[in-house]
Amino acid sequence: MHLLTRWVLSLPPYLMCAVPALVVLAEPALLAGVVLPSVGSMLLLGFLAHAGAVPLVPAMACGVAGATIGDSLGYLAGRRWSRRRDRLRGLVGARRWDRAESFVLRFGGLAVVAARFLTGLRTLVPRLGGLSGMPYRRFLAFSGPAGAVWGAGFVAVGYLAGASYRRVAGLLGTGGAVALGVLALAALAALVALRVRRWRRAAVPDIPPG
Repeated sequence: MHLLTRWVLSLPPYLMCAVPALVVLAEPALLAGVVLPSVGSMLLLGFLAHAGAVPLVPAMACGVAGATIGDSLGYLAGRRWSRRRDRLRGLVGARRWDRAESFVLRFGGLAVVAARFLTGLRTLVPRLGGLSGMPYRRFLAFSGPAGAVWGAGFVAVGYLAGASYRRVAGLLGTGGAVALGVLALAALAALVALRVRRWRRAAVPDIPPG
């Protein structure tokens, strides 16, 4: 992470935003979550904004774009290469793959949201969503809000942490991100409840006065 930081700091401002976003994009799209510090990259973006190297709003936008596009690319890869499931399972590891697969099959769209905040599952679940046959519109309905909260949230944390972002990266990278995940799930649950309520009201026919 230190080498990545020094390299990013030597880039022009627009590339300072693009490189961390590409790191995040590559995590689910290329199954590279084991070697790429996605959380640290978002915190780095926030730190750069805190230091005045890049504007905060574009930094957040890059984080959101990297997360949502990366998840979509992972999903599309799962749909396209569904016949290579066994090969991917062997590449990732049978135990890790089976655990992620059962997670998706059990929780569906909520698994997509939760996985965005969990190391390991964040890499595999989008691809498994495509392999399982989940409709893309349904996948995007869950991955979009989760990616927005995750990307903007971690950039904001890095911004608020300032020069202490390396310490924050170490803490959140080992599981502290669950707190943001809980917030995202709560927000999503409230949104779903509101839409169900509106749908029920629309479904009740108006009774003309007798």
